[in-house]
Amino acid sequence: MVFLFYVLLPLKLMKRNKLIVSLSMVFTVLFSILFQSFHTYEHLSKQLTEKHCDHKYNVSGTEITHQHHNIDHCFVCHFAISSYLNPTQFSYKLHVASSEIPYFYIANENVISFSGSLYSHRGPPVNI
Repeated sequence: MVFLFYVLLPLKLMKRNKLIVSLSMVFTVLFSILFQSFHTYEHLSKQLTEKHCDHKYNVSGTEITHQHHNIDHCFVCHFAISSYLNPTQFSYKLHVASSEIPYFYIANENVISFSGSLYSHRGPPVNI
């Protein structure tokens, strides 16, 4: 800690404060990860040192009917670093203000179709 003080001493005040805050955040996250990792070894050693409970309800052999430890509700083991906001279903509806412009659609569009054949109109068009 003394070494860290002598390293930070020549820096300007604002840079030093920014560095202290960023290092404290790094150490906080690192502590939470390492503490959870070492805590799992505590559960493992506790489970290995306990005497296993075998009940003889069956004539053919022993049955393991229950366990005597409470690992299921450990708040340290269930801790996870995550965001504080719950994600919600987000949908964006695009409201388009498009309508038919009346001066483009004054006359109704009629489709003209010819079901027969007219052979006199065969050939290229004549430009007179």
